[in-house]
Amino acid sequence: MMPALSTVFASTRQGGDGALSPAAIVEVCRRAEASAVVLDGALRPALYEPLVHELERRGDELPVLAIEAPGPAALRPGAREPALTASDRDEARAALDAALVQVRRAGELRAPFVIVRLGDVEPVAADWTQARDQFLRGALDAGRARRLMQVRDAAAKRTVDGATRALERLAREAERAGAVLLVRNGRRYIDVPSPRELDRLRAELAGAPLLPAGDVAAAHLTDVMGFVPMALTLAAYRDAPLWYWGDACGPVGALAPGRGVVDLAGARASVGEAARLAFSPWAGLAVDEVVEAMERFGS
Repeated sequence: MMPALSTVFASTRQGGDGALSPAAIVEVCRRAEASAVVLDGALRPALYEPLVHELERRGDELPVLAIEAPGPAALRPGAREPALTASDRDEARAALDAALVQVRRAGELRAPFVIVRLGDVEPVAADWTQARDQFLRGALDAGRARRLMQVRDAAAKRTVDGATRALERLAREAERAGAVLLVRNGRRYIDVPSPRELDRLRAELAGAPLLPAGDVAAAHLTDVMGFVPMALTLAAYRDAPLWYWGDACGPVGALAPGRGVVDLAGARASVGEAARLAFSPWAGLAVDEVVEAMERFGS
């Protein structure tokens, strides 16, 4: 089966000269022969709502495999997207309300999965920028990465507690909607959850409709930066029913298979045979390159 295609290729073009209409987004998915679509959370409401209407109008022609949450928001340029794990109660509540809307929408669209973005460890958020800049200059050594990860883990307890509360509330809504919540590994080492935190969340919410969602390009980045080995992420997310799939080279990903340095064949051996794959293309790819990348999945 061909992978699903994330609408992130349209999100990165919102408000610019290359902005795509809902019909054009669907046409790109059709050209790419995507098996389904993933509605990414960066779509603005002005585009998201008409796109959902277009997909509903087309029925089963292009089913929705997953919806990202918290979901679309009308933000000022440069404004921070509300996070479920925010220390500010108003921000966390706004994120939870938006995520609940997405879970209900998944039920309406018969989308089986809701991919939940939890947030980051706020007390060490500024460390990410330094770590990224050092990595790009080739100055982030293993010892520095290890120390940063230790500081992050020591500061994460309150954030993980907030994630548990948010997921507990979302899980009750997901049961009513007939959807499964998926928690995805992040690109930044400060993102929640880490593999260990994922184990804790699953233990505390045992019995809830909650599973992991893997992102191989994100796992590659945290691996090459020296924070979390790829093998550890693959092991923690081994039963994920959905994987964001594609090649990568450092922070550039996801790319078409063979365009980066990730051992995708080796990674695939760690993923369940029944897992669905979705391509969430790198923002630097042109639309025609997105279609070409999807063709490489089928070759």
